[in-house]
Amino acid sequence: MNRRHTLRVAALSLLSLSLLAACGGQTSGGTQTDFGNLSALTPGQEATIRTTLKVNVVFVGYRQTAPGQVATARDVNTADFAGILPKTYDTIARIPSAYGTTERTGNAFDYSYNYVFADQTFEDDFFAYLKGSGKQQSLTLPAALYNCQSDEVEAVAPADPTTLTAGYVCPTPAANINQEITSNLEIDGRSTENWLADNAGRLGVNRSEYTIFLVNWYDRPDFEFHSYTRADGVDTDRAGTTAGQFGKRGSRRLIAWGGNVRETAGAAQRVWFYDLSANPDYWTDAYDVTNLDLTNDEVTDYRMPPIWEYGTRKYSVGYGRKVSPDLARVVRYIGVNLLFTPSPIYRVALTPPRQPEEIQLDVTVAQGAGAADPATLFNVPLTQQRISTLQPFATFSNVVRQTPLSGDLAEAYRCFFVEPEDSCTPQYADYSGELLFQYGVNELRGLYQSVPDNRYLLPVRVFNDAANGQDGLLGVAYDDNETGTQAFVYSFLTPDLIDAGFGFTDTTVHEIGHHLSLSHPHDGYDSEQDLSYGPDGEFYYVFTGDQSETVMTYNSLAVTFGQFNLDAQYRYLTAAYLNNTNAILELTRRAGKASAVSSAAVSADSQFVQAKARYAGMSYFEAAQLAHSGYRAVLNAALTAGVDVQAYKWYENLNGLSTSGRKPRVSKTFLPQNGAVIFPEETAEQRRKRLAP
Repeated sequence: MNRRHTLRVAALSLLSLSLLAACGGQTSGGTQTDFGNLSALTPGQEATIRTTLKVNVVFVGYRQTAPGQVATARDVNTADFAGILPKTYDTIARIPSAYGTTERTGNAFDYSYNYVFADQTFEDDFFAYLKGSGKQQSLTLPAALYNCQSDEVEAVAPADPTTLTAGYVCPTPAANINQEITSNLEIDGRSTENWLADNAGRLGVNRSEYTIFLVNWYDRPDFEFHSYTRADGVDTDRAGTTAGQFGKRGSRRLIAWGGNVRETAGAAQRVWFYDLSANPDYWTDAYDVTNLDLTNDEVTDYRMPPIWEYGTRKYSVGYGRKVSPDLARVVRYIGVNLLFTPSPIYRVALTPPRQPEEIQLDVTVAQGAGAADPATLFNVPLTQQRISTLQPFATFSNVVRQTPLSGDLAEAYRCFFVEPEDSCTPQYADYSGELLFQYGVNELRGLYQSVPDNRYLLPVRVFNDAANGQDGLLGVAYDDNETGTQAFVYSFLTPDLIDAGFGFTDTTVHEIGHHLSLSHPHDGYDSEQDLSYGPDGEFYYVFTGDQSETVMTYNSLAVTFGQFNLDAQYRYLTAAYLNNTNAILELTRRAGKASAVSSAAVSADSQFVQAKARYAGMSYFEAAQLAHSGYRAVLNAALTAGVDVQAYKWYENLNGLSTSGRKPRVSKTFLPQNGAVIFPEETAEQRRKRLAP
């Protein structure tokens, strides 16, 4: 989907972080503190929950290179993986860390990799399953584009219009491709994920552990050209229209899938598969094996071509490449960094050190004159239901008001979409949203004057415009421009976006997902390299991360949060409750109230010990639940003792907010930090894919 973040640089420490001055933890035997003997809690210090995490890498249809053997282009050498995969990871809050100081979340991992090569029986059964469950369909746009290596393709009626909106053919295949695609067996991606998970035990693999299946069907005599689908993927509000049935678009044919929320025998399923022998991936432009630089920025856009292009002597992006290191790159830069153990984009602790027990969606619908009825485009109760899984220990509610998109609000809205040289106030617009931001903050300061500290009002501003012309932007999860604290959620609709199949609900769930901490599955952070990256240049291929079960993608094939999202969120929450409890204990000590809170601290410490044990066992929800209980016990005791524990309210703490002297805000350009790059939410190239047929 078309969504974007703007990032800026400033420095302002929040209370809970300033109190946690030193990293470290206590020994398992406990340490004597002002609150008694504590094992998990470290008052006044930042704690990190560090665990060893097993990652299974399962090869299906690949041959392992034997010692001394000369490897072909499609052989796998696990030494390539050992040299590329990370050993550790330390998560950071990505946008707050762009403001000058790296801000860690308190979640760290040591990885243990388990390489498994499927046996012949497993492979025979799996590929028989693919052949038996698939359905022959017309070639899709990416397959035809691959054959032609140009846009000289022709649209045809699909063999089955219930699963594909349009088919395509290439009249004259290009001379430089290694293998013409002649058919398209379509296979359901979620069902394939489930088959692999259900049969993982045959290979000694526990499906509740993070597992990547790397698939190659091509080198077998029973191979068929194929692609994976999520044909049931639809926009929540526009499902009844052809445009809103995104799963039927040829551009949504997949080479990967995983992250389905599915429990069997009480254990979560944590599986993702990646198949380079599938018909080429449109999402990463893998069909183009001719042009190295796709974005005309004089930088090679690295992507993974179809498996049959590796080792070819023809002019191709696969020339001179071996699949083994490319698969290792996929495991590291997509599987590990973006899906299994990602860094959050925002802090999960919304108002540290006092985290809210009530979250209210404060929704304003700015309705343009003559715009479509918002009641048909925005399901607020469903939005609330879907996002509540990310803060499961808070009580959710919503307030919805409607206001005309006119006057000062309309001016601020229009200025959000013009270039600096155009006549618009403020002078610097360029997607900065300065005027819209200031309008919103002034509104919040009036509306939120009497909000209690245990309640968080999440400002959602929905703009329903009757006119086109805002360049296809769907939504933004904005920060405060000073500390990297999450601020507004904006969603936008115009008639052309409605015609393209979009409503407000899924976009708003996506943006609130950001607001509550989650990153995309196509951009993130590599801890060992201190590198923020997204689908561009040497990491162009990571857009395949969108082929997973989560509303945080751009492909509109899922409308809820997946297993990988929930795992990450509950880990973030566990560490946040632990560290904000440490901050509250330090406030209590400084207030001279330690003795009044010591009993609660010792009891909470026992709960945090249990939480860390559940966390180590990958029972992340239970870990967060125990951590929340311990946090509440300490907070309640501190409040009862008269300790002033406040909730941070970003809109009350902005410096330099005025109606004059506005400064430009970084948006369309990349923001370098410590040699890394943090990307804005969407590029023109990504928008093209979102709107593709």
